[in-house]
Amino acid sequence: MIDVQWAFISIVTASLAHFILRIVLGRELGPDGLGVYTLAFTIYLFGMQFAAFGIGSALTKYVAEFLDDRVAIRNYVSSGMTSSIITGALMGVVLFLLAPYIAISFFHVPELEPLIQLTAICYPFIAIQKAVLGTLNGFRRMHLYALLNIIQNVAVVAASIALVLLFEMGVMGAVIGFVGPTILVSALCPLLIRDWIGLDSSLWNIPALHATTVFGFYVVLGNSVSFLNTQIDSIMIGYYLSPSEVGIYAVAALLAQTLTLIPSAVQRVTAPATATLYGKGDIRAIRRVISSTMRKTFLVSVPIALVLVIFGQFFITLLFTGEFLPAYLPLLALLVGHTIFAPFMAIGSTLASIGKVNIPFKIHSICGMLNVVLNILLIPLLGIMGAAISTTVTHIVSFVIHIVVIEKALS
Repeated sequence: MIDVQWAFISIVTASLAHFILRIVLGRELGPDGLGVYTLAFTIYLFGMQFAAFGIGSALTKYVAEFLDDRVAIRNYVSSGMTSSIITGALMGVVLFLLAPYIAISFFHVPELEPLIQLTAICYPFIAIQKAVLGTLNGFRRMHLYALLNIIQNVAVVAASIALVLLFEMGVMGAVIGFVGPTILVSALCPLLIRDWIGLDSSLWNIPALHATTVFGFYVVLGNSVSFLNTQIDSIMIGYYLSPSEVGIYAVAALLAQTLTLIPSAVQRVTAPATATLYGKGDIRAIRRVISSTMRKTFLVSVPIALVLVIFGQFFITLLFTGEFLPAYLPLLALLVGHTIFAPFMAIGSTLASIGKVNIPFKIHSICGMLNVVLNILLIPLLGIMGAAISTTVTHIVSFVIHIVVIEKALS
């Protein structure tokens, strides 16, 4: 429970920072400005999946699995840092070169180009940070895990708000506000695990490099497709509609995502705990953890969803402005999917933690294709409501498939 509290503090801080910044941008720049920022940030988050290349998740698994083997952990952590730097640098270069095509040819929003190029600078640094966070998660040093996230997110909010409100730099100021603190904090965070980073042959330990790369490969594929499942709605709205509709939909998505805070925090703890239990061969204990976690997560999620259903219009008007009230109906549709999907989120790393890292990728791929097809069919007909329905249907299908597969894997 102490670990969950630290993980929850970490995630709440990140979500609160994201929430406050969206409110400021929404009130200051309107739906159009918020929409442009949302597109830039979505592209940044998607690229980040490839930049980190799943190394953080791999380190969480192997550190938790080899807690009693100091030499093995040192090899995994050192080699993981090497992989992170390489993959982060490569992804930064790729996105920088693709920025003109993404901004102009796909979204038809020229002002996106410099924003995307600016975020590309972050990738080598964010990849390092993911490796550090994965290591801390594996050790279950959740207080340091939370502290690192809190420092970065507080710095991002302070810098972004200052640049947007005081220096009137608009969307560019908001992007600079998260790029600068991210680079600074990420460059310093390896100091938290300096005792586990060797400056010798462990940086290129072949077995460790192979294990983390193969594990990370499936994780990044699965995470990328999973990320698309949650963000494809905003991307497709940007393609079919205008930045203003993206901004309105972003408000609905932002409020609905409050249901993910507790499950995401719990998953930070169930992932290493499951890996440790699996290393001991205690499958019954894993099943007990899954059953109890999902049941309690659902009981917490339902009241939160009801509050948003009853007071959703009030929250939208209070936090943003009346311009964003069209977000209420999409919010109702999103709440259905998020409430059903929340219990799975709390144990979402189960398959990866027991070594079946390739299965989530296959499931996410199937659901991703379904989501894309639904968005293509429904957005031109129903606008942002079509995007919300597509996301909800995909969440429900994904939940059912995952639960059936996990039950079979642990039978």
